[in-house]
Amino acid sequence: MSEGCATCQALEEFQDVANQLGASAKPVTPPPELRGKLFERIKSQVESSSAKVSTTPIQNESSLSGLTFVTAGPEGWQEVEPGLKLKTLFFDQTQGRMTALARMDAGCHYAVHRHDKPEELYVLEGTCHCGGQLLHPGDYHRAETNTIHYETSTIDGCLMLVIFSPTNEMLDPTPT
Repeated sequence: MSEGCATCQALEEFQDVANQLGASAKPVTPPPELRGKLFERIKSQVESSSAKVSTTPIQNESSLSGLTFVTAGPEGWQEVEPGLKLKTLFFDQTQGRMTALARMDAGCHYAVHRHDKPEELYVLEGTCHCGGQLLHPGDYHRAETNTIHYETSTIDGCLMLVIFSPTNEMLDPTPT
């Protein structure tokens, strides 16, 4: 045991016990209906709020200059192709990269493309097939410059946070 006051020693012993308890706990899978209930609750709270979308920096207070806020309201979504909607959160003109939410409807397919800059995506809801992998909520994917993404698709629909170049090169869907 390390030297120190009695309180510090007791705290260290408590931390050891807490660590052992956490490691010995048996994982429990939540019931399948819990996820749906949670998302319904979040959706109803978002819909009941009267949030407005602002995608420009606040200019009216000098202490807040340079801050951007995009709220969770339904405003700001743009359908970029059938079944695929984007909500731009920020566009970095110096790097030519956009941060956005991407919502793919069930059965949506996004065409083969080559990345002219790195692309990153984080699945928030649903599942999607990307780069030959099935991604679930919490999964992250990064594609480097000049890599090719063959079709990205979803069976059940998905919501992702994406950071990408809007000038990616769209390719013929036939693999080369």
